[in-house]
Amino acid sequence: MSPRAPVNFLKSPLPIILFISLLFFPLSPFSAFHFQAFAATYYVDATNGNDSNSGFYPETSWKILA
Repeated sequence: MSPRAPVNFLKSPLPIILFISLLFFPLSPFSAFHFQAFAATYYVDATNGNDSNSGFYPETSWKILA
């Protein structure tokens, strides 16, 4: 059995593609490091509010902010 010739990685595009993929994977939506920010509006009514409400709508407002 004859020995195999060494592979020249500089002539193959695969290592370059893998390297670039690893650089950009943390920015992809499949990565655990990808975070999205969601905005929400909460309603507070000191007179008619209830702290057991969700606070997402004026009809279901909180009584206190804390």
